[in-house]
Amino acid sequence: MAMAAGSLLFPFIFLLALPPVAASLLQATCSLTSNYAFCMSALQSDPRSLKAADVKSLSAIALRIAFADARSASACAAGLTRNATEARAALALSACADRYRNAGEALRWALRALKEENYDYADVHVSAAQEYAAACGRMFRRSPGADGGEPPVAYPDAMAKREEDLQRLCRTALEIISQLG
Repeated sequence: MAMAAGSLLFPFIFLLALPPVAASLLQATCSLTSNYAFCMSALQSDPRSLKAADVKSLSAIALRIAFADARSASACAAGLTRNATEARAALALSACADRYRNAGEALRWALRALKEENYDYADVHVSAAQEYAAACGRMFRRSPGADGGEPPVAYPDAMAKREEDLQRLCRTALEIISQLG
């Protein structure tokens, strides 16, 4: 009898030792990404992530967050374009607004591919979104002066931050999608 009671206590004690949310889908999914804290923070910004049924649902949430970020970056660039005092800066910012709109479209295509369980195409579209964001920064670093003697147009800190944010969101989305197939 004592042996049976002891054997029943072991599983109970083991369960008490585990953190209450150790087995949550969100934690398990983010633990397989390169930046657990960022993944958790990003996904928890959408309340639907706490009710997600599977990794595919979390992938869709990550893509929607990245899509919203791309739209916000496009709007920011458009706003900076209107306020630019230098023609070269206005041209570069306008082009950035276009790049971020393209990034948003690529993320919309990634969502469609995810829905169709075509994870390779979802990866391609998320990677394209990353490239559009990177293209904005490169445009500023490479922008020649009107006569070739002027320095490149300064990359606004607000846009550099948005590029970094979208890159991180896309990287996280890619890492979550990679868990699907």
